[in-house]
Amino acid sequence: MTSTQTITTNPGVEDILARIDATTAPVGILDEGAKREIRRAALTAVCVPGYQVPFGSREMPVARGWGSGGLQVTLAVIGTDDTVKVIDQGDDAGVNATNLRRLIAGSTGCAESADSREATVIQTRHRVPEQPLHDGHVLVLQVPVPEPLRGVQRSVAECARMHAEADYSTMWVSLYEDLVRNGVITRSTGYPVLVGGRYVMATTPIPRWDVPRLHRSEHLSLFGAGREKRIFAVPPHTDVEPLTFDDVPFEVEGPGEGTDGVCVRCGSDDTFLVEAGPGRFACSDTEWCARVADGDADRATHRAAAPLHLLSVSAARPSGLQQGHFHATSLREGGVAATSRGTEWALLVEGIGKVHGPGGAAAVPGTGPEHGTAVSPSTGAIVAAWDVGFDVAPGEAVGLIGESGSGKSTVLRCIVGDEPATAGHLFLSAVDAGGTDVMTLDGPARRELRIATLGIVHQDPSEGLALDVTAGGNIAERLTAAGWRSYGAIRARAADLLDRVEVPLSRMDDPVRTFSGGMRQRVQIAKALATDPDVLLLDEPTTGLDASVAAGVLDLLRGLLAERDVAAVVVSHDFAVIEALTDRSLVMQLGRVVEQGLTDQLFRDPHHPYTQRLVAAARR
Repeated sequence: MTSTQTITTNPGVEDILARIDATTAPVGILDEGAKREIRRAALTAVCVPGYQVPFGSREMPVARGWGSGGLQVTLAVIGTDDTVKVIDQGDDAGVNATNLRRLIAGSTGCAESADSREATVIQTRHRVPEQPLHDGHVLVLQVPVPEPLRGVQRSVAECARMHAEADYSTMWVSLYEDLVRNGVITRSTGYPVLVGGRYVMATTPIPRWDVPRLHRSEHLSLFGAGREKRIFAVPPHTDVEPLTFDDVPFEVEGPGEGTDGVCVRCGSDDTFLVEAGPGRFACSDTEWCARVADGDADRATHRAAAPLHLLSVSAARPSGLQQGHFHATSLREGGVAATSRGTEWALLVEGIGKVHGPGGAAAVPGTGPEHGTAVSPSTGAIVAAWDVGFDVAPGEAVGLIGESGSGKSTVLRCIVGDEPATAGHLFLSAVDAGGTDVMTLDGPARRELRIATLGIVHQDPSEGLALDVTAGGNIAERLTAAGWRSYGAIRARAADLLDRVEVPLSRMDDPVRTFSGGMRQRVQIAKALATDPDVLLLDEPTTGLDASVAAGVLDLLRGLLAERDVAAVVVSHDFAVIEALTDRSLVMQLGRVVEQGLTDQLFRDPHHPYTQRLVAAARR
């Protein structure tokens, strides 16, 4: 969402921007330069809801556990006309809350209060106040873990890419795996939400009970992470939607079974309760609890806004979704549109070339089989592949065969988009009816093709599978990326595919790391076929497997290719694999195609000496 869209669709944001931009206060413990930096980041965060905005500031001289990120934001946006309130774990009378409140008031000249109704800036750890907030409030949350993808992706650069491309399938897989293990989604603090229909945000540190309070709220919420130096925001009237499957409703925490769910101090049954002894619960928000006990609270308004309708009622996995109770679901029911083929081919490759090093096309002369080298004599570059072209029709399989270094895998990587081609064109009938050169698309568009149009089976299953995720979860990753949002439909589709590739359904919920090499390859094949791709790319699918296991995988692939209307490209150094799976083949040597034709004819009557050697090796 652009900043213009955000500002024009959220009433009151203009006032917020002006308020933050114009804030003035004594310098105190945060210098004016740092304040300006944080305010600029906060303004950007308001304009792009949910986006993590970096900022620069020195470390705060405060005690550990005080939440330097929240304190920095508060000190930057608060003014002398404001009143500050600080909440620590729901309590505003504790040591941390009291000391922080005094620190803020003493260094900025603002007023302080423990009453949410009087406060204008509320800094909190863990809770959103039970008192309904309005457009005069700024809620500042100190965030210990801002990155929602940290649990599923270690690479900072990859997290940034995933946010940029809204690639959140791994987040859905984490929810899927939680349901598989526990029957319900157990995640409490840090529950992932979609902000403004665009960015996934972790609601750390607040509990699930408070998540609905962020949806289309009247107040501004600013999240500050001091250690990572990130600020993100939820402006007023912004959609904040919890990630959840269509058939697994979002629920908030409630007291355990066997309790009456009532605060032992004030009698409230519509607040977030915490344990206060065996079988006893009390309001987490001590201010609200005291006001209810004193009769100084608008309980009717509070009850109307409380998420009581979202209280957890699930004790087990949704009915009909237990292991072993699966019903086949077609791909089209999952919401992925069918692609139309307006051409006779599904994949067309024209003159693909790849040069590693300087010179580009100028490096090609002097290389190839006739010269016995792939190294350019003029530039020293390696011509990995050059002028490779072929087409594949639906239901047809084409093989690329050659020894290591022949360029066959390079061609496949260029088709996939893992490597940029130096020359050539690539067309898919599913993309603009074959009228758009896929090579001209940018990286995100190329990666999007891997979801529904291209299926890939790697030589090493670890490249195509998350080994710590279950077999069903790996298939769920591809399905959720394609837009599937029904837990039951995903389970059914995964079970159907795993059964088809002969993986026992009793292993569906086991981590792939516990599988043998052959079974991992079968799971990878099932994942590649999950969205019924138009083109299936197989890169050395049996290399590294024992002979008997490889024979089983070949039999499986042969049957799948025969029954599905899919175009397949098979890369292998083994002519026996190519013969078993393909209709036509191209033989590659030192980056060039030296012979091509029907696979059985090439096997029976090879003409080129190189092809003859490959066939002789396969016949031994």
